Amino acid sequence: MFKCSCMVVKSKNVVVADDHALIREGMVSLLGKFDNVASVFGAVDGKQAIDFLLDQTIDIAILDIFLPGLSGVDVVREIRKRQLPTSIILMTGEVSEEDAASLVEELSLDAFLFKTANMHQFEQAVRAVLDGESFFPPDIANAVARHDNVAAQLSTREIQVVRMIGEGHTSESAANVLGISPHTVRKHRENIKRKLGLGTVAELSSYAHRNQLL
Repeated sequence: MFKCSCMVVKSKNVVVADDHALIREGMVSLLGKFDNVASVFGAVDGKQAIDFLLDQTIDIAILDIFLPGLSGVDVVREIRKRQLPTSIILMTGEVSEEDAASLVEELSLDAFLFKTANMHQFEQAVRAVLDGESFFPPDIANAVARHDNVAAQLSTREIQVVRMIGEGHTSESAANVLGISPHTVRKHRENIKRKLGLGTVAELSSYAHRNQLL
């Protein structure tokens, strides 16, 4: 009896959420031509994307960050909260590389694209995620690496101090919580600012929030 040794490629279901019809319909049309894509659903906002995700198994969600109502970030958080088996490609044209890197780390994204990306990059990202891999343009990949390198430079005590600053503590109240002197807190704070290349306490607080240190 002949047995086929061919590899069976599992077809994937994809949802594309973007409130701009031209962009959304263009991506839906392109994705429909991929051999290993079974179905593509177009969502006009975050709520409709969530509805698709809950009604059926969606393997990949391609989401614009700035969706009406529930944002793309809100949708990703809901996916993570419900532990859905969905890979995420987040897209936008309106955030900095550093903010994009923070989102990649915070949300455990599988791919991130700026809307200025060309068709080749879009296809690269989709094919990578279809194959169970990740894809990030060089600028974002470099920003993620910088974040990882910076975080590795901080000691456990320095991370605790950053967390205290992010929670709004003064040097005195942070010292009380950590059981050290206010002078030591201020010394840690100056060392942290030097390591992270930050100038103010407000920037330190923003760093703590962006990097989920709270």
